[in-house]
Formats: sequence, structure tokens, C-alpha cells
Amino acid sequence: MPVKSLLRDPLCSFGALGLLGLLACSHPPGGDGTSDGAAADDGASLDADSVVAASGRGTVTNVRNLASCPSGAPAGSTCRQVTVTGCPGITSEPIDAVVALLPQTGSLRGTVVHLKGGGGEGFQIGGTQQYQAAGFRNVYVAWLSDWEQTLSSGIKTAACRPATILQWIFLEPTLHNGSRSAAFCGEGFSGGSGQLGYALAHYGMSGVLDYVNELSGPPFARIDLGCNGDAPPTAVVCGATDTLRLPQSVTQWENIRSPLMCGSTNVPATELARWNADSIAVGGVYGYPRTQVQFFACTFQATAVTAQGKIFFDLISQTEGGDPNLAQYHCYSQADGCQGEGLGTGNADATQALLASCVPRHQ
Repeated sequence: MPVKSLLRDPLCSFGALGLLGLLACSHPPGGDGTSDGAAADDGASLDADSVVAASGRGTVTNVRNLASCPSGAPAGSTCRQVTVTGCPGITSEPIDAVVALLPQTGSLRGTVVHLKGGGGEGFQIGGTQQYQAAGFRNVYVAWLSDWEQTLSSGIKTAACRPATILQWIFLEPTLHNGSRSAAFCGEGFSGGSGQLGYALAHYGMSGVLDYVNELSGPPFARIDLGCNGDAPPTAVVCGATDTLRLPQSVTQWENIRSPLMCGSTNVPATELARWNADSIAVGGVYGYPRTQVQFFACTFQATAVTAQGKIFFDLISQTEGGDPNLAQYHCYSQADGCQGEGLGTGNADATQALLASCVPRHQ
């Protein structure tokens, strides 16, 4: 079945979301429509420190090779463990990750960074064989604890961690080596797509990413709408009514203090404002002239990732004038074999989209 593309379908527009549409549009995007990576390219290599967002990132330290990869890493890969530290607001809260490398087969076309859902533990290995055979170096990030979790900050502050490791993979001589003649792309599932969403909107990673696959997400587009029990509980996506309600794991990740939790009613305005400010689709940059972003979502018995991800797509599409060369949305139904966050035939479509669209765009 062909990809079900949705660019500016009125069924999925902000207007079709009723009150949600008004809420989602009730604040300015925060960006000026230009990419944070719009600085002039000076050739095959780029010092990506010149294109990061003003909010800054941390550093990758304590890089050490592992004798063997953890369970779940792709066969044939080699692994190293790294520490991410120094992120603004959580400078004293380091976190470790395992980075697995699976080299390409044949001539190198680029690098694909894979990010797993939930707290990011484990390896997201979808598309591995196809990408490797097509000439893509595959890099997998597996966090050793939930990347979203901090002592007292919110998810947006924690999102400095995946942005930092993405930047390190881009510049690391034994990985992508800052190349602009080879593509640098990302693929994330559910919470992994949240890592990429924050990296694009709040940490300047459109300056290095050429292409992004957002699979079933991102779930954190509007934390306030997903956790406010007084907000509309559903939204219409591709003609289907899907939940906006985020899971209870967000209570811990967002450091929501008892007696409040994600889903509470009568939430104080100050707390709602904090949830709003910690969202991907608030106060960031949403125009990516050198990065194509494609979204793949299931509408059958969907979790919040579908409606939340649609908010992020709509904001990008609105900012970029609906240009399909920059942003596309693909939705799937029960007839396509999808359910919940599982994409059914959308998995193969997403793989083919990356194979076709992961090309250098920052030259």
C-alpha cells in the first residue's frame, strides 16, 4: 500500500482540532522561520559549534571502548560507553550511554543515528539491514538510565543530553567526522522521536541533521495539553479521534510534585505554564530549510504520540509554508496493520523514505 501522505489536509489542521487548535496556536512559535543552521557552509566539514541554539549543550566525556556490546545491539557492531555531562541547569547530573557502531556495506552515503523510545534504554534497530546495505553507517544510542529524568528539572532541560550526544556523533572523527559530503540523519521511535524533536526545536540540531524520521511521535509536543486533566482529552488526526493524554511516566520525568500528577485537574497556572514551557512545540525554532522531517503515525487505538506529533508537524509545516520538501506527515489506519504505536506498513514506508531522502543538504 502506498504511503498515506498528509501535508495540509483539513482533517488534520489546527482548525479541525477545535479547542485544541486554539490552545496550540495561542503562543508564538518563538522562532523567526530561519534555521539555526543557516550560517554559511565552508566546505565538506563544518564546525557545528557555530550553529547550535543559544540554550547550549553539554559535553561528552569518559569515552571508553567496551570489550563486547550489551544484549540487543545489532550483530557485528562495536560499542563504547560515554558520559554526557555539563548540560545547563543539570551540570552536576551526568548520565551514561552506550553508543554502538555498525559500519556500512560498500561506499559510504552517510550516517543514521537511531534513538529508542521510552527512557531510551536499549537499541532501536529498525531498518538496520536496509540502511547498512545502502551504504549508511548506523549509530545506535542506548541510555543507561532514562534520559528524561533529572533531580528537579523538566524534560526540555534533560533534552540537552541527546542533543549533546548527537553533536558528538556528528563531530567525532571515528564516527561522522563533521562531513558535509556524507548525509547525517536521525531516526527515533516514540520517546526517541522526542529526543530528535527537542534537538531540532531547542538545541540547534537542524544545523547538522540533513533528514529526520519521526516514528510515532514526538510525545512531548505539548506537555501541558497532555497532562492537564481539564484540557480536551482528544484530537482529530486524519479523520480519527485520538487521545492527547500522556502516560504517567511523564509525572516523574517532568518532576511533577505530589499531590499533582500528569492528568490532574485544577492544576495551578504556574505549573501549567511550566509544562507549557517545557514542550517541544513552544518557544523554539520550527523552520528547517536544510533539514527534511517526515512523520509516521498510527491512528488506530493510538497513544498520545499520534496527536502530540501532529501538533509538532503542523507547527513546522505552518512555519515552512507547507513545503513537502521540508516536512511530510504520513498516517496509517487499522487497514494498514497499525495499532497503538506500531506502524504496520508504515515501518517499511519510513525505511524507504529515509533511503530516498537521507542526502546531504548542508553543502
